[in-house]
Amino acid sequence: MKNKQIDTMAKVAMRSRGLSVKEKRVRFQGKIFTFKYVAEGYEVFFEGQKMDTIATDNINLAIAAFKEKHIKTKR
Repeated sequence: MKNKQIDTMAKVAMRSRGLSVKEKRVRFQGKIFTFKYVAEGYEVFFEGQKMDTIATDNINLAIAAFKEKHIKTKR
């Protein structure tokens, strides 16, 4: 039980620094997108449907690339 608490605390600390994040939800233009890490990069989901795949292992770069791509297609 004690080890589980430590693991949970470690995950919280790592997520706050953007390290080893396997899944993250991001609000963008009033919608909530889910970024899930897979072997080839991050998959982007909206309401359970896969929207895009971004080939990077950094969550922050994946979010930035998705936003840039989405803004360009909207114009």
